[in-house]
Amino acid sequence: MSAGAGRPCCFLNVATSLDGKIASHRRERPGFPSREDRRLMDRIRARSDAILIGAGTLRAVDFPLRIRSRTLRKQRLAAGRAEQPLNILLSSSLAVPRQGRFFQASDVRRLVVTTASAPSRRLSSVRRSSEVLVLGRKKVLLPRLMRELRARGVAQLLLEGGGETNFDFFRRGLIDEIYLTLCPLIIGGSRSPTPVDGAGFLPDRFPHYRLVSLRRSRGELFLHYLRKSGPRD
Repeated sequence: MSAGAGRPCCFLNVATSLDGKIASHRRERPGFPSREDRRLMDRIRARSDAILIGAGTLRAVDFPLRIRSRTLRKQRLAAGRAEQPLNILLSSSLAVPRQGRFFQASDVRRLVVTTASAPSRRLSSVRRSSEVLVLGRKKVLLPRLMRELRARGVAQLLLEGGGETNFDFFRRGLIDEIYLTLCPLIIGGSRSPTPVDGAGFLPDRFPHYRLVSLRRSRGELFLHYLRKSGPRD
């Protein structure tokens, strides 16, 4: 799907429980997705030029965003692309595990997007291992970020959460596609995170998507949606 002029096509990939949760109220991962979903995630990551996560996701699960399949990595190299997508972290304050696995990985390039309000000592620490881009005073300016990424050659951007970050992208009308895996379990809890948290939308502002494919495998449903065209496009 083509995106708006001057920005990457942005697609969200997420696995949820039947009740729409992505983790417990203590942010513990429930043991999903399955092997099949991990293979799908690899293919979606291989499509992307960059993968973006928010600070909350990094604090919950500290790891670099890699393509595991050697075959997919070789295909990217043969096509003249980087072996691994650019890893992008969105964090206004840089209150993240700066000595963790995400920042220690040597096989991926990192771009950390932050604001002028981030403490200088944190900025200095992050700059030792990553490129840093400061956009905005207290909150990252997403439309400006998207233009900047497109100018850097990012045509396909994969969004992997969390809920607050996803909401900000939906609020700006920036998510063109959704890959959703529905897993056969219940998590529950009013404080358990969902794929889209934040303030929420009123009915006249609900983003609408159309289902373009559905596949079932061993109790899981794999759904792919495209954004419907409308006045905000």
